[in-house]
Amino acid sequence: MTRTVVTGGAGFLGSHLCEQLLADSHEVIALDNFLTGTPANVEHLMEHDGFRLVKTDVTEYIHIPGPVDQVLHFASPASPIDYLLLPIETMKVGSLGTLHALGLAKETYWGHVNPVGPRGVYDEAKRFAEALTMAYRRTHEVDTAIVRIFNSVLASEQVLYDDGTELHRTTAGELGERLGLTSAGAAPLPGWSVPAFDGDSRVAASDATWFVGHPTDQQCYEIRTRYGRRLRVTGDHSLFVRGKDGTPVARTVCELAVGDHVALAAQVDVVERDRPVVDLLDVVAEMDPWAVGIVDPSLSDTVRDHRGDLLAAYLGHRGRALTGRDRQSAWGALTRWEAAGSVPLGALQACALGVPDTAQLRPWTAGRSASLPRFVVLTDELLWFLGLFVAEGSRYERPRKSACIDVSCDVDTLDRAQKILERDLGLHIVRAPASEARAARLVVHSQLLLRLLDHLGFSAGQKRLPGWVLGLPLRRLGHVLEGYREGDGVHSGAKFDEARRHEFSTTSEALKDDLVVAFSRFGLVASVGRYATTMSKTGDRQYPFWRLTLCAVSPWSPLDWHRGVAQTLSAGRTGDLVWATVQYITPVPASPLVYDFVVPGKENFWAGGLWAHNTHGPRMRPNDGRAIPAFASQALTGQPITVAGDGSQTRSIIYVDDLISGILKLLRSDLPGPVNIGNPHETSVLHLAETIKRLTGSDSEIVFIDRPTDDPTVRQPDITLARTELGWEPQVGYEEGLGRTLAWFRSHPEVVR
Repeated sequence: MTRTVVTGGAGFLGSHLCEQLLADSHEVIALDNFLTGTPANVEHLMEHDGFRLVKTDVTEYIHIPGPVDQVLHFASPASPIDYLLLPIETMKVGSLGTLHALGLAKETYWGHVNPVGPRGVYDEAKRFAEALTMAYRRTHEVDTAIVRIFNSVLASEQVLYDDGTELHRTTAGELGERLGLTSAGAAPLPGWSVPAFDGDSRVAASDATWFVGHPTDQQCYEIRTRYGRRLRVTGDHSLFVRGKDGTPVARTVCELAVGDHVALAAQVDVVERDRPVVDLLDVVAEMDPWAVGIVDPSLSDTVRDHRGDLLAAYLGHRGRALTGRDRQSAWGALTRWEAAGSVPLGALQACALGVPDTAQLRPWTAGRSASLPRFVVLTDELLWFLGLFVAEGSRYERPRKSACIDVSCDVDTLDRAQKILERDLGLHIVRAPASEARAARLVVHSQLLLRLLDHLGFSAGQKRLPGWVLGLPLRRLGHVLEGYREGDGVHSGAKFDEARRHEFSTTSEALKDDLVVAFSRFGLVASVGRYATTMSKTGDRQYPFWRLTLCAVSPWSPLDWHRGVAQTLSAGRTGDLVWATVQYITPVPASPLVYDFVVPGKENFWAGGLWAHNTHGPRMRPNDGRAIPAFASQALTGQPITVAGDGSQTRSIIYVDDLISGILKLLRSDLPGPVNIGNPHETSVLHLAETIKRLTGSDSEIVFIDRPTDDPTVRQPDITLARTELGWEPQVGYEEGLGRTLAWFRSHPEVVR
């Protein structure tokens, strides 16, 4: 089987080429950086055993394991929009990319290019690519493929994703470790999603198909913006800057400047999941079941009815040779179980006996121990308490000795917390009055309460808002934030009375990032600052902390935000994006691996609170600046059809199936090239616009706009060599090909805006 590498394999032409090569029984490795291509173009090929898609850039060396028979180089921005926005990338892929990929020659337009105009980066890169290809063909016999993945965030950067069960906010490196990416590679993400924005700048939970990790030798940078956001990325990573019309435009960090405005996540849409109840059997699943007691009146009958089985389970658990005294002791234990309606969980499990829904669970110890109901209902008020605990709580545990939580704040708030814990969990509360050394507090002694907190993600160590909390329905999330506000936010004084400014404080950087996500769930942008305070009893010692500020928010209470909340910002806004000024761009060391999500159709994702980036036929992008997709999109949506200049400039129009046929004929020939594969019959741009208007039945008006610099006047390839040496010429007629292309646009309305 012929093993073929296609660079730009997820692009418009590359995807059609991969499709035909597979049909011809090739094994195909498609390389693409998704800068202009998209995995959606080859999604239908992913199940094919002979197809592999690798997210790469072909401008640096990386070995493709195993033999490679053919390398087809189709990686290049090819539309006016692309190569004018990406001039450096266009030159690199046309020069270094060709040097490494040893591509075959493509279509050229001799004598009709300006090497120093804006379009020159594209035309001269193509010309250089062909010259270099010929030089390598004459002097080298071994095909190689060069790969470097780019457009990536560093391992320490925050990412937000949903794995199909729960929302997670972790570092990219932590996600890489979870997925086993300890070296360069890609991990599939079935059923995963990330927040991403669409062409209307609206954010939605969007399918993520791959997570990619790889080393880099690029210069990396930390970008700091207004509102206290920070992002660490490779130099070729693209952020989104505000275009002239306010829409987001991708720009690499190397091209970014202080003072530019980049897109910040104002609104984050995720998959919502409620968590109404917790089964304590799930909480104790990792504990020794013989160390957990089950208490319920019905268990007295259970012990009486299954005495023999329970006795055998108890004796078997002892794990040693039994004496008569052991059996006598065991009978005594069962008598006590029956009298108390209390049995070790291990005994019930050994006898395949169920745990009553109404049961209480407690540590199985000789002394007294606090119990919890089997089913803990996460009421709105219990969510409020969890928010308060994150703000003002602490925990202490000494194995087999003591375990407790402690909450310190004002007396009224403690009164409310005590009522919730007593009513919902049945716990005994110990109160301590305020003193000169510390505020009033409540203490709860319960080992199982700590295990419950662990299970819910409120474990010992750095404080966090767990992912399931961040993904709660907005009404329920508001209760958590209200609890946090009453603990460590504005809850008294003039700011509270004015009800206009929120301040949430924390010493935890991770919790600070969680709060940023929580606020953005409501479409609120927090300004984040790093401060320090002192305490009279420790003199000049500095205690650093983070403060998140929300100004001009209405309504003020987090309990009302789910109904709709407005925020006045002194910054521009487009859809769900806010434009934040770049304040610092600082070089930083690279991490061992850098990472990227593949998000088909959108190719952007949340990272650190910012948004981290003329052939015709199916899979063309309607906004890539070329005539056919632009005219088709405008005609199908009833917009004016915009013709540059007077429309007299000509184009050579070829249907994609014909082009792929010509490329493969060249591939199978001995011709060194270059060979032009195109349509020798010209049509004017105005005639093309009129034809598309007629074929679509559109009422759109044809209007004339200024002609871009370096817009070619003539596009007419000489295909004599293709005819005589390859026996190739176009087979699909002009209007037939346009009809097929327009039919695809009609059947994919999501790409026409």
